[in-house]
Amino acid sequence: MPSRPLARKSLCLVVVSCVLTCQLEVAPSAWAGPTPSISSSSGLAGLARRPALQLLWGLVLEPPAHAEDSPKRLAAVESFPPFTSLVPVFGVFGLAQSAAQASSTDELATMRQRFGQLSDTDLDAYRFACTQYIANIRYADPDDKVISFDKAARFKACDDAMAAVGRAREVLAKSTADKTSFQKEVSSIGVNLASFFALIPKEDFKKAEALSQKMRLLDADKDSRLSDEEAKMVRSGAQPLPQEDLDVITALRKVGFGNLLIP
Repeated sequence: MPSRPLARKSLCLVVVSCVLTCQLEVAPSAWAGPTPSISSSSGLAGLARRPALQLLWGLVLEPPAHAEDSPKRLAAVESFPPFTSLVPVFGVFGLAQSAAQASSTDELATMRQRFGQLSDTDLDAYRFACTQYIANIRYADPDDKVISFDKAARFKACDDAMAAVGRAREVLAKSTADKTSFQKEVSSIGVNLASFFALIPKEDFKKAEALSQKMRLLDADKDSRLSDEEAKMVRSGAQPLPQEDLDVITALRKVGFGNLLIP
């Protein structure tokens, strides 16, 4: 019988997954912006998702030291940055999705290899990708406190996810990996990144997901690394990556994500 903390984490993951799925199916106006003012039609449409997302934050984020001072609403956003920096982060989300299905000895061995490739420096690089994305969000909210809380909540979700990746790696590094402990950390990765992605435009989420999946399919030697040759390779019956996708990959390589695109 699972422990209460693990059971609660599992419940959180189910709730977050359901919320994320629902948010990705709502009208684009609730997601994509721009929202020139908090009274605009797109801003009002965004209110429909706020109760669910505030519940989500309650499950994922610890209450601030002075909970009474925390905002009771989400910040109004004018526009979001390009999806480019989300691609590596989605790769970690995909890793958690795969890890959640791992149960056999062979599957755990594969996870040990994939998690083991991620150093602390690599995890900081993913945190940087989150920070870069958050820093380039343009807010239309008149309340600086609300904006600060919004930014802090987004980063905390990303930061906690990367910390859980590190703990999962340590669990797998032991001679006899504890499956329950490993899945607890995998759940934490999924819960936190799902909450992070639930607060971005659905179209950007879909773009990051689609490109991440394309890159995974191009990994011919299954080493969780995408070489230049693999990115440009066209398998029999497959379509080459569009130039715009190649441009995104090239840009990410230039800022140090060459080996971190498909962890």
